Amino acid sequence: MNFGNSRILICPFCGKKKEIMSLLSGNTFRAEMWSDNKQIAPMLPEISYVQRCPQCGKYYITERQELKYAKDSCSFDQGLLSYPEMKEAFIQLSEEGFVNEEEETKVRMMLHHAYNDYYYRSYDNKEINAEDKTLFHENGSWLIDNLITDNVLKAEFYREIGEFEVAHDILESVEVEDEFLKRIMTQIQERVQNNDCRVFKIQ
Repeated sequence: MNFGNSRILICPFCGKKKEIMSLLSGNTFRAEMWSDNKQIAPMLPEISYVQRCPQCGKYYITERQELKYAKDSCSFDQGLLSYPEMKEAFIQLSEEGFVNEEEETKVRMMLHHAYNDYYYRSYDNKEINAEDKTLFHENGSWLIDNLITDNVLKAEFYREIGEFEVAHDILESVEVEDEFLKRIMTQIQERVQNNDCRVFKIQ
């Protein structure tokens, strides 16, 4: 893994400069894959698609900015957001309006992953409040309708948002020959039967 010079971002609201990580090379050694389609690769870190300004607290999307790099500095800051921050970002960016559906899809997937990070991947056994659960269900339903085409992943997302009967019916209708995929389906089905909506690591 090799780092490059810092990438420079400029807050579109207050003009504050922020330096974040740039990566010249990396690899997927020791990468983890999770059932919600999130990959965690220690040797291939990524900057956050959505960034928070450290001065005004507003959120903005990195892909809307020009590629600018510092000449003599190297940052390791990815600008990662917590789930509470990601909720704020989603509300703000939704009110402002997305440039296209691809942009909205990326932000919504970030929200989905951040929720699972906060409530499940952290292993803190946090109690889920009703507002978060409703938002997660609505957001997951949007992703199922607008992004996910693979039936196994669709069943997994239905399971995660608590639609266990729908997830079960989809899995019952899917026929696969790949043994690895069959094992994943079995793990999903076992959790469906237990009304378990927690994400799990794919071995």
